[in-house]
Amino acid sequence: MVITLRPIDPHVHLRGEEYPINYLASGIEQAVQMSFAAILEQPNPRPNLIDVDTIRRRRLAAQEYTQERIVHGCHIGLTTNLAQVESAFKAAAAHWQEIRAVKAFWVHSTGNMGLLDPDYQKAVWRKAREVSFKGPFIQHCEDERQFTGTFDYKRPITHSQRQNEHAETIQVEEQIRNAQDVGFEGIFYIAHVSSPDTIDYLETLKGKLPFKIIREVTWHHLFRNTRHYKQQGNRLKMNPPVRDPPVQAKHLEYALQGKFDIIGSDHAPHPLNLKDGQEPPSGIPALPFYPKGIEKLIMLGMPMGMRDSLLFHTANSVFDLRLQPKRISIEYDPSMWNIYGYNPFEDA
Repeated sequence: MVITLRPIDPHVHLRGEEYPINYLASGIEQAVQMSFAAILEQPNPRPNLIDVDTIRRRRLAAQEYTQERIVHGCHIGLTTNLAQVESAFKAAAAHWQEIRAVKAFWVHSTGNMGLLDPDYQKAVWRKAREVSFKGPFIQHCEDERQFTGTFDYKRPITHSQRQNEHAETIQVEEQIRNAQDVGFEGIFYIAHVSSPDTIDYLETLKGKLPFKIIREVTWHHLFRNTRHYKQQGNRLKMNPPVRDPPVQAKHLEYALQGKFDIIGSDHAPHPLNLKDGQEPPSGIPALPFYPKGIEKLIMLGMPMGMRDSLLFHTANSVFDLRLQPKRISIEYDPSMWNIYGYNPFEDA
């Protein structure tokens, strides 16, 4: 059992019509059981959360399970339709209590919402500037042009080798240049940073940018690495992938040094039969790990103030949630993994 502020998880995938399992219900119930203050959904369930009406239907569906016990919010996704991009930025500004951020996938991931063309990426940034968007703009930063080799499901480590660290850092550099070129006025939010090289690059920019940068880290990039493929196989496959042990160790060191701003779980369950199949989807369940993850940060000596910022204060501010901090006790419940069929953090 650990004492913490009620966490805010700004990065969860609760799935939709793509699977018969009701991950929306289970995810919300698990967050409630652990006394979370809020969970915010990414825009790539089926149907994609790309317009106000779809988001309102999603939030209405979630209300059946939240029952006002937890704040549930959504991020709106961008598509290859530039008119939709403009309307998404405007909707996020106009309906901030329903739409907490805008999300762009600069590479294809689950849901195939990737915006891969560099010229189109620049056009997206121009739209953000044209409508004077000042809110959080979340980005999945990997550059598919930098990927090397092919993924072989019989050798899970090939996923980490293909989607290498360099692909992330290069994309972050590219999108920061794009944001600078148009005079971006919002919050540049980098989801699931997986490479210390990305952090090193961002450190060189401190005090040099006209916009704020938010660096999100996940539990799996802090505590999982490529050695765990031997135990978990493709059940550990996610985007961006886990990294080699020395890289993961440096990532954890950077977290303890205060070089990240927010912890997001990137909770992303899939049916176990698919994860164990020949085309394993990317994404792992992670919500149940919170109590153990917080306990590990405490054991590693992370100060309470730093933990409070990572788990509550920064997300509360960035997403304008206006929630009051409340200190609670959370107990780890291993039975929460049962609905997923496995525990990707089994020996953590």
